[in-house]
Amino acid sequence: MPPKDLIGMWLVAVLGITGCVLGVLWTWAEIGLRRRGVRIDAEVIGVREHEDGDGDVHFYPILCFTPPGGTPVRGESYARINEYTPPDMISVVYDPRRPEMFSEDRVTGIVGGLLLLALSAPAAGVGLWWLVH
Repeated sequence: MPPKDLIGMWLVAVLGITGCVLGVLWTWAEIGLRRRGVRIDAEVIGVREHEDGDGDVHFYPILCFTPPGGTPVRGESYARINEYTPPDMISVVYDPRRPEMFSEDRVTGIVGGLLLLALSAPAAGVGLWWLVH
């Protein structure tokens, strides 16, 4: 059985590398959505309430839009936008190849991916450094 230090080193390295890979993929997907995305107005058809652990309530709008020549797309906004209620309209960008992939915020996804990458890279570096030394 390996010593506990070695298990910890592997865990830090694997989690750091996984975070880096996910951060790159997330950022790449969001950049692709921005490059080929089409802007369209989506109607707020509902709102999901979520209470976090601190007792704060956040509201996530449920959106619906119909791409030209396509079928209606329904989905929940991943961004907490507390000020929208039905029947408000929100401008979204969707991927014409996969309309269910949409975003109403131009930078949140890219920033989130880069933030995940930035936070994971030191853990990956430290874990790998421990393993080779």
